[in-house]
Amino acid sequence: MPLQDLATSILRDPSGGRGWIIPAINASIRARVALTSARDRSVAILGNQPPVRDDDVPHARLSVLCPSRQRPGGLRRLLRSMAGTATHPERIEVLCYVDSDDPAVARYRKMLDGRLVTGLDRVVLQVGEPIGLPAAWNALAAAATGDLLAMANDDQVYVQRGWDLALDRRVQELSASHADGVFCMYFDADQYPEGSADFPIVTRAWFEGLGYFSPEMFQQWQAERWIFDIARRLDRLYPIAGVRVDHLHFQDYTAPFDATYQRHRITREKSLADHALYIRADVDRERAAQVLRGLIDRTASPATVTGPKEDTMAMSVEDTGVEPGDGPLTGTRGYILQTARRHYANLIDAWHYGGRPADAWACAELAVAQGVWEHPLQRAREYIPGLEARPLHDAGTFWFTALLEQRYPEIRAEIESVLNRPDDPVQRTTDDNALILAGDWKQAHLFRDGAWQEDVARHFPVTRAILDGIPEVTTFSPGVITVSRVVPGTHIMAHCGPTNATLRIHLPLIVPPGVWIRVADEKLTWEEGRCLVFDDSFEHEVGHEGDTDRIVLILDTLHPDLAGQHSQRLLQRRLTTEEQMVAFLRDGGFAEVRREGDDLVFEPEPALRDLILRYMENTGVTGAELRGDAVRWHRPAGAELG
Repeated sequence: MPLQDLATSILRDPSGGRGWIIPAINASIRARVALTSARDRSVAILGNQPPVRDDDVPHARLSVLCPSRQRPGGLRRLLRSMAGTATHPERIEVLCYVDSDDPAVARYRKMLDGRLVTGLDRVVLQVGEPIGLPAAWNALAAAATGDLLAMANDDQVYVQRGWDLALDRRVQELSASHADGVFCMYFDADQYPEGSADFPIVTRAWFEGLGYFSPEMFQQWQAERWIFDIARRLDRLYPIAGVRVDHLHFQDYTAPFDATYQRHRITREKSLADHALYIRADVDRERAAQVLRGLIDRTASPATVTGPKEDTMAMSVEDTGVEPGDGPLTGTRGYILQTARRHYANLIDAWHYGGRPADAWACAELAVAQGVWEHPLQRAREYIPGLEARPLHDAGTFWFTALLEQRYPEIRAEIESVLNRPDDPVQRTTDDNALILAGDWKQAHLFRDGAWQEDVARHFPVTRAILDGIPEVTTFSPGVITVSRVVPGTHIMAHCGPTNATLRIHLPLIVPPGVWIRVADEKLTWEEGRCLVFDDSFEHEVGHEGDTDRIVLILDTLHPDLAGQHSQRLLQRRLTTEEQMVAFLRDGGFAEVRREGDDLVFEPEPALRDLILRYMENTGVTGAELRGDAVRWHRPAGAELG
């Protein structure tokens, strides 16, 4: 039995009779490390390649991204090893992410505030909500200033003196052959099995071109494997030969089985789920590689402007360079389309609510004619071009629908046991109340906004445990997991979901006679225990002409064609308030927002700037300022509004 599996079985042993084994193993490991580390590292130092002269290569700025949990000692060891073996540690910044619920937060602060590690340019500590390793790496990458971004862990030790000069030399070689600057590296002193690699180092061009550092769909594992696989697809993965960086790990008898290892091994089922998700996400990695190929190709053959584009609203998807699923258009054109979709959608909903479907259809056809949408029955407010537009999808193409159908009896039994209890959380909907033309619609959201809703989910532990094993429905926002209850006599009016980036899954639990759902122009009914998958950005409505309540479990998953930055934005994270504000401003046509002293300066894009200048000229306005919640416009004395 592998050492880590032995430790896990001991931790899960309810009798506790074998609890003494782990401390005994840890004591032997510490002794072994103490006896061998000095010898091994001496060999590594003596075995260095001939040193590289400082004036031979330019020195790249390096950002080291290191999440840490309950290991301030390990982090200190990493920092000291980097500072002590680098020739130019002053060009290295280390960014560390620590969970706010980490019992060792105070020790991290004390260590870094006390400058117990010197020589490096800076060490930045970010303390935030527990978001998992992949999201933590992304948060650190967003704050990084380096030319190179290196993945790191608190169980690493830099051994080779002058490793940073070897890195510089490799970067110089690769930059000479790759003008686009897109490549990935790793340190390799022949310590890895053939074909293996550890701790990727990517260029800023890679990071900015892809739009993220680490894929956030995973809970913990597979992130670096993802990066290396993309690099191999591009033929852009390169070792930095002869440089040794030790990775101290319990399984290799080089580190004790501490609280962090215990936390990971107890949740080993999640690692298996990550592995399964990695295999299924092959197409997503190819799309990511394609994004970088596009950057490489554009650098090799820069586009030329052949003439002015007078009618930008008439540009096709090909004209804009948008790849399927890359995301909505931004800037002035994006703002116009977003505004048009919102107003058209509200007007069409009003016609439906007023019982005038013919007027709703005429309005939808007009919107299509004006380029707002591509089909009158698919009217997402957030519309991603290039995704396959199909109202109904084959449930069999999603592996987890078979699991849901297999576990249907357990899910139904639990949800039935909760309904009608005094603490039943399934209550009349407030979010979608305006869609109810008759009857009553009750809902309870177990998952929304990228997180489990504990006040609801606690009522359904069995269902939650099953769904926790399906990352495709629990690792992104704005997806939901909802218990939906519709009473007899209910009519939910025709409407469209907010985005075509997701698909909706119904697991029917209780389906009495007389209930139906219409998706686009097809009217169907549910079958208990059989999943229905549809694109809810297409118009759909629900009717109940039976005698007993209809109960359905609703789930969302990403559209299978979705890729690029938009996919990464949705995967297992919620936008912060600041990110939402920035996105809103960019959609509104503002290229930059910055602070100058006590003032906020908004820089509009050219088209919006021209619009503002024309407005100011026509109205006699010479300036504006924000005072509290009011905007004060300045006009010359005696000027009147035009």
